[in-house]
Amino acid sequence: MRSTAAAIMVVVLAAFSLPASAADVDVPAGTSVPLKFLAPMDSANVKEGTSVQFEVAADVVVGRSVIFRKGSPVEGTVTDVSQPGIFGQSARVHIGFIKATAADGRPVGLSPLDVTPESIKQVKDVGTAAGSSVAGAILLGPIGIAAGAFIHGGQVSIPAGAVGIAKVGEAFKLASP
Repeated sequence: MRSTAAAIMVVVLAAFSLPASAADVDVPAGTSVPLKFLAPMDSANVKEGTSVQFEVAADVVVGRSVIFRKGSPVEGTVTDVSQPGIFGQSARVHIGFIKATAADGRPVGLSPLDVTPESIKQVKDVGTAAGSSVAGAILLGPIGIAAGAFIHGGQVSIPAGAVGIAKVGEAFKLASP
C-alpha cells in the first residue's frame, strides 16, 4: 500500500514539475513575420505564377517561445502584377500563397504581401509624384489635375535582402518541443 501511495506521489510531483515550455503555445492570427527576399525582383519583368523565395528575417517570439526561426525557408507565388499608372501610382506586386515553416516543422499560411515602395524596407520611396499631382490639383484646379495625369509612377525594384512583413493568417497551436 505504501509503495502504491509513493508511486502516485511521484507521478503527481512529476506532472507538476514539467517545464513551462512543454505546453503548446497559442499563436494568434496577425502575428507579424519579417520576410527577407533571397533574390531581387522587379515589377517590370516579374510574371504571375513566379515562385518567390524568402527566409524568416528574425526570430518570431510569442511569450517565451520561438515560433519561426531566423533563416527558416518561406515560399510564395506572384498572383498579380500592376504596372505604374497615372497620378504617380507606383507598380505593385501581389505575392500570395505564402507558406512559412514553423519551429515545430509545420507549414503555416501567411497573409499575402503587397510589394510597393511603401511596404518594403530598403526600397526607394517613389511617392513624390503622387504628392505633386495632389498639390497641382489644389494649386491649379483642373489644369493641375490634367498635368498630374501625365505623371507616371515608377516600377518597384526589390533588392535581395529587402524585408517585407507578412502576418500569420490563422491562429494555431505550436506543438511543444
